[in-house]
Amino acid sequence: MLNRMNDLRRNGLLFLLLVIYGLQAYPQAGAKGEFCISEAELKLFNLINNYRKEQKLPAVSMSKNLCYVAKLHVNDLHTNRPDVGNCNLHSWSDQGTWTECCYGRDPSNSTCMTSKPAELTSYEGKGYEIAFWESLDAIPEVVLETWLSSAASRDLIINSGTWKSSTWKALGIGIYKGYAVAWFGEAEDPDKTVKICDTDQPQEPLLQRVVPMRDSSGPAPTAAEKGVKYYLIISSFKEKTQAETEVKTLKGRGFKNPSVVPSEGNFRVALGEYTTREQALEAKKKLGERYQSAWVLKQ
Repeated sequence: MLNRMNDLRRNGLLFLLLVIYGLQAYPQAGAKGEFCISEAELKLFNLINNYRKEQKLPAVSMSKNLCYVAKLHVNDLHTNRPDVGNCNLHSWSDQGTWTECCYGRDPSNSTCMTSKPAELTSYEGKGYEIAFWESLDAIPEVVLETWLSSAASRDLIINSGTWKSSTWKALGIGIYKGYAVAWFGEAEDPDKTVKICDTDQPQEPLLQRVVPMRDSSGPAPTAAEKGVKYYLIISSFKEKTQAETEVKTLKGRGFKNPSVVPSEGNFRVALGEYTTREQALEAKKKLGERYQSAWVLKQ
């Protein structure tokens, strides 16, 4: 009898640990009807659509199904780190209800990515993902600027290049810790209403409040007119002293103008400062392979 009671206690403790750690591993990613998106996720969604409008493209509707897939994926990326070896950020671990897969091992096989919405939700189309990661928390403005610094990601966002013949009708966003993903789909998602975390307000007013739409009745001001600057960022730190040490190291390697750029409570280290994104991207092309992870920050 005593042994049986001990077994029950051990089994009960094991069940409790599974519940606790399971909830920590996948916050806000329970049943699709119950999850919500954060204001940061809503902000990134709106930033993407604002950029599309600047390029004379229509906004893409929010998709509840693709938001759900995005939410699951950023939690999996942070918790289980499937992006190891030849597997990149589009990979999925073996620690969930989905099929494990390594994206990148076979570049010609994209089903690891494209099949996930249909596998995990009622969404009937394929999904196409762009992903972001850095050691600090993902900030919507930084995420978008990083994607726009990459020709491949920018092409997908604005349907150019490889994606010229595609028309996006659904968009889902996920952000968790330092990870952010955006999922695009050509099929419409009839379920477009997503609850915003910690508020009972409807979605549409929040879209306008989080990122006010720019008045498009007149010509857009140039970067110089707005005082906008573009920085070629090579690293980020929580402490200013760490960033200053990195600047000294870069000067010792021959860089003439490295600097510390405060951004959203963090300290970015820039290799240069430019008046247009094109100038910053051109400077990035001239960097050696060692610095190809550099990205452009707009401020």
